[in-house]
Amino acid sequence: MKKIALFCLCSLASMSILAGCSGSADGNVNLGTVTLSEYKGVKINVAAPEVTDEEVDAKIQTALKQNPDLVEVDRAAQDGDTVNIDYTGKKDGETFDGGTARDQDLKLGSGTMIDGFESGLVGAKKGDTKTLDLTFPEDYKEQSLAGKEVVFEVKVNSVKEQQDAQLNDDFVKKVSNDEYQTVDEYKASIRESLLEQKQATAEQQMEEDALQNVVDSSQFKLSRNGLSVRYNQMVKQYTDQAKTYGMTFTQMAQANGMSEPSFKEYIYATVKEAAKRELTVEAIAAKEGLDQLTDEDRGLFAQDNGMSKDTLVSMYGQENADEYVLQDKVMRYLAENADNEAENPAAVSERVLETTEAASEESSEAAQTEAASEESSEAAQTTEVSSQAE
Repeated sequence: MKKIALFCLCSLASMSILAGCSGSADGNVNLGTVTLSEYKGVKINVAAPEVTDEEVDAKIQTALKQNPDLVEVDRAAQDGDTVNIDYTGKKDGETFDGGTARDQDLKLGSGTMIDGFESGLVGAKKGDTKTLDLTFPEDYKEQSLAGKEVVFEVKVNSVKEQQDAQLNDDFVKKVSNDEYQTVDEYKASIRESLLEQKQATAEQQMEEDALQNVVDSSQFKLSRNGLSVRYNQMVKQYTDQAKTYGMTFTQMAQANGMSEPSFKEYIYATVKEAAKRELTVEAIAAKEGLDQLTDEDRGLFAQDNGMSKDTLVSMYGQENADEYVLQDKVMRYLAENADNEAENPAAVSERVLETTEAASEESSEAAQTEAASEESSEAAQTTEVSSQAE
């Protein structure tokens, strides 16, 4: 049985400290109280990211393997070659829909065409015409062709073989859609991309380590009732999740290498830890005034997660979205104020909210509407004053 990932447990691995996952838990449950330890200047040890030449070269080698050159050859087609063909298919002497194509590239052995089509072209050369007597499968999706005998007339326009791509300017232009023109530009773009990925990972590690440091050194009085509510919600969520896989809760536990009791203990432990983290975040947010969320906060969080602010809200709802944004804001605050003891310490990068042209137009329209509203209001007030004077 395929092992099912233990996702949505709000565990430390997922760095989620919110009220359940996918908005399934009640965020208003009383979880207890926290007496915060010192949360500014907590010790962390995360080194600044670096990208080596070997990592850049490895990325390039992968790109070369994924984008081999197709070179025309003057020989008979072999399995794995790509042939360019024109073909016409006939059933009972008449052409049928979808059975004709021109200037079509086909990789022999790809299984793209029905049985016998590709193998029937092995051995053909450029300029050859082949007649293929074939039969469509009984379960073919087009009922009018299922199980029917057909004849394909195929002309081979060219035969090409895959050859290892060479790193040169032409390759760079091809794989980047002309975004980069030279090998040096391409290498620089890969290095920058890898560095951005590593920086994001380093920042996540800084945030996680700083928060966990505060949680571990703070004092909690957790509500048994609140934990019980969250625990029951998570058990129900996993039970429902198991049903979507045609499994029972017990089978899901076994699929993840646990007995049902140990699985429940694991869920309770993660719920308890998540409660501590949630209380910690809320307490720090209240003390530092970070709980006053702005549209910029929401926009930055959405942007970092590859979506728009509206998409974030539509996916998770306003309340859950704001919980995610608050968590992000507090954890970033902790990382910015942490004492990074690494020899070459990583730093939290500055975030800039990118605005699209459409968003700028919306903002402009909103400003114009607001100005027009104010003008209307002022005009109404003037009219009212004039009326009173009369």
